[in-house]
Amino acid sequence: MSIKKEFYNPEYETTAIYEEVWQPELLTVKDEENLLVMSHYWQDSDGELWGDFENPMENVKRAFNEYRKRKGYMLPNQIRNLRNELGFSVREFADKIGIAPSSLTQIENNQRVQTKYQDLIFQLIADKKGEKKQTLEKILVNPMLPKLTINTEYKLKSNIYHTKLVKMVN
Repeated sequence: MSIKKEFYNPEYETTAIYEEVWQPELLTVKDEENLLVMSHYWQDSDGELWGDFENPMENVKRAFNEYRKRKGYMLPNQIRNLRNELGFSVREFADKIGIAPSSLTQIENNQRVQTKYQDLIFQLIADKKGEKKQTLEKILVNPMLPKLTINTEYKLKSNIYHTKLVKMVN
């Protein structure tokens, strides 16, 4: 059963009935190719596909999440939950980890993908969140974040590389 819905199309300045379409697509985000994403569209009576008029970033956010899953990165809701569990505002948390509050907001709202370095920091903090408050505060003192020693393994057959946090150096 297909879903049909009436939308105002600002490009044509008309209101019409559109039919919902879900379509698998292979997309590229940053350095990751062939991400399989189920994209959501609305099809007009001429067969043209349109992104969701009420949520135009929907398919971009789906692609960002597939990228994060492939890379093993934390998802936006996990980062927001981590910050909230620690009791920090966006500004406080961003200041402590050394990124702009606007960047953290964009990451948490799935409008931007975090860098590998930022994700390593998020994961380090998530791994340490159960420790004593003083230990966590020591990790979060900016610019004194622990230096991360990174070991990168290359898998030549799949051309996918995995980064491991080897140790923290104080």
